[in-house]
Amino acid sequence: MKFICTQENLNKALSIVGRITNKNSTLPILNNVLLKIEKGQLKLSSTNLEIGINCLVGGKVEEIGEITVPTKLFANFVSNLPSGNVEIKLREDVLNIKCNGYKTNIKGLDAKEYPLAPKLEADPIFKIKSADFKKALTQISPAISSSESRVEITGVFMNLSEINKDKVVLVATDSYRLAEKKIDLEKNNINKEFKNILGNINSVIIPKDTVQELMRNLDENEEMLEVIILENQILFNFGSASIISRLIDGKYPDYKQIIPNKFESQITINKNEIIKGIRVASLFSNVSNNSIELKLLTGSKNIEISSETSDLGNNNTKIPAENINKSLNILYNHKFLMDGFNSLDGDEVYLQLNNETLPTVLTSAVDKGFIYVIMPTRA
Repeated sequence: MKFICTQENLNKALSIVGRITNKNSTLPILNNVLLKIEKGQLKLSSTNLEIGINCLVGGKVEEIGEITVPTKLFANFVSNLPSGNVEIKLREDVLNIKCNGYKTNIKGLDAKEYPLAPKLEADPIFKIKSADFKKALTQISPAISSSESRVEITGVFMNLSEINKDKVVLVATDSYRLAEKKIDLEKNNINKEFKNILGNINSVIIPKDTVQELMRNLDENEEMLEVIILENQILFNFGSASIISRLIDGKYPDYKQIIPNKFESQITINKNEIIKGIRVASLFSNVSNNSIELKLLTGSKNIEISSETSDLGNNNTKIPAENINKSLNILYNHKFLMDGFNSLDGDEVYLQLNNETLPTVLTSAVDKGFIYVIMPTRA
């Protein structure tokens, strides 16, 4: 192998593929990244057996070949190189790297021992702007469960049943809160044969780790993301990179049952003001349940946010609000409430509620496709 590329492009590719490799004592080669000349480019691949990431680097190929080298060592070395061309040369099991006076030799392991991620030979179900998909994942991801007792909610539920209506729906829940984002698709970006490709598949559950890799690596630009689904695997193609992942096998809960279809109150508030009030109140919240209290008084022009602990003291903040038509005192987990308001777009947001025990819904004036549902806590 002999390949020449820019330090910038090689460093970017390593940042994409490098995060999923970790210290694996049972299969040490998984700590390595696979380098292979393929179709006139350098292909970098990594896997943890659940997720596989590939990234292509353009450059000048002088000799073909393949090798695996320790990911962390290789990435750290490349990131510290100066700008300019990097020459990569393989001699037996040693990778020689040169760049503007820097030179190193890294011992590798045979590429034939590296587990290869499966290839999904299918057309995309749909395409979407990377920025739009990344934003949707960012909005709902705080609600993904971390509890392994219910594996089916430790990922993002992707509802594909509304593709015929030019929509795809993403959902996350941890049983205490729920986030739903409806994404509008352009008709020309939906595969006309999607029904034949999907067969009986009308939804999938994407693991949390895969979601995190997508949020980290998707660019916030006009680049298109291709989504390919086949059996128990999902593939995301974007730019020169791709992420393939196993899907979570399980039945997602019927989350629509917990979303109220009518409300006795819809209170209008400024997002930045309510976030400041919650942040201040959190300083005095009960550490056992992170609770703060929202006090509503019929006809008032303010929401009161209060918190108190015996060892720290108490806090009371008034936030301007409109349309308070019912007196209520409701306890919330301040972190969950903060996550919800931070996920909303725009300055004007709505607090939709019925009473102290039923779910509360947060929405915004500018993003009708996103809702955040939060359960009140108990005293």
